[in-house]
Amino acid sequence: MISTMWAKQNNQGFTIVELLVVIVVIGILAAITIVSFNGVQAKARTVVSVSTVDQVRQKADIWNTLIGSYPDLAQLRTNSMNPPNIDTAGGAAGPIEAKLSSPNIAIGAEINPERADGGGTVFYAPCWDGTKLGGGTITYWNFSTNAPVSVRVGICP
Repeated sequence: MISTMWAKQNNQGFTIVELLVVIVVIGILAAITIVSFNGVQAKARTVVSVSTVDQVRQKADIWNTLIGSYPDLAQLRTNSMNPPNIDTAGGAAGPIEAKLSSPNIAIGAEINPERADGGGTVFYAPCWDGTKLGGGTITYWNFSTNAPVSVRVGICP
C-alpha cells in the first residue's frame, strides 16, 4: 500500500534550486553579451572617427597639392578661397576635389565625446610656418580609449 501511494505521486516540474541555477546562468550570459556589445559600439564609433580624419587629411592634402598651401578651417569647411579666416562661403571656390562631403565635419573647438558626435566630427587646426599654412593637426576622439588622438598633415612646427 505504501509503495502504491508513492507510485501515484507524480514528481513533475523543477525544484527551486534548479530554477535558480538556470536564472543565474542566463544572467551571466546576458552580462557577457552586454559588455562585449558596448566594446563593439566604441570600436565602431572610433572607426567612424578615423574615417572622418582620413577624409579631412585627404582633402587638405589635395588643397595643398593644387593651391600650394594647406587650407585654414574656414576654407576647409566652405571650400572657399576668399576670404580666409571667415567661416562663410563667399569668394572664389576652392578646388572641387577638396570639397568635404559634410561641411560640419571640422570644428574649431576642443574635442570631447559630446562634440565628437559619434565619430562624425573632428577638430582641424592649421599650422602656420611663417609664410603660409604648412600643414595642420586633426584631432579625433578615440571612443575605445576614451581619449583624444591627434594626426598631423603636412609640416607643423
